[in-house]
Amino acid sequence: MRGAGVDFFADRMMELYPQWVKGMARFESSYLIKGVITLPQVWALHYLSRHKECPMSELAGSMKLGLSSVTGMVDRLVKQGLAERRRTEDDRRVVFVDISASGRKVLKQILAQRRKFMVRLFESLTARERASYLHILEKLVRGLFNNGN
Repeated sequence: MRGAGVDFFADRMMELYPQWVKGMARFESSYLIKGVITLPQVWALHYLSRHKECPMSELAGSMKLGLSSVTGMVDRLVKQGLAERRRTEDDRRVVFVDISASGRKVLKQILAQRRKFMVRLFESLTARERASYLHILEKLVRGLFNNGN
């Protein structure tokens, strides 16, 4: 491969990434693409779908965001009927948030469309190419979280 250095690779990735994202958008017609919900809100719903009645501080920590940012995001999710808030009687300062039935439905639709896109995109690769791709992606993800970031 010509210009196989890491600088060439980074430049080429920066050229391809916007095309990748635009390509994904062409195959999705979900709430995310329509602008009804943001990507961070999807991440929040995904986390909440796996952690029932999560304290707001835990959600903020999981997203590496400040409590005020997550509060605003959850406000919008609650207003859209995608999440629910609850305070405890013991300590009214502690706020729990959970995904609502509507939120589960929206998240399920978004994830189903994303899965359909992935199948369509990667079906042209051989099983070996897909395995290599997954191996590299998993290694990169581990590197992101093992470097203290």
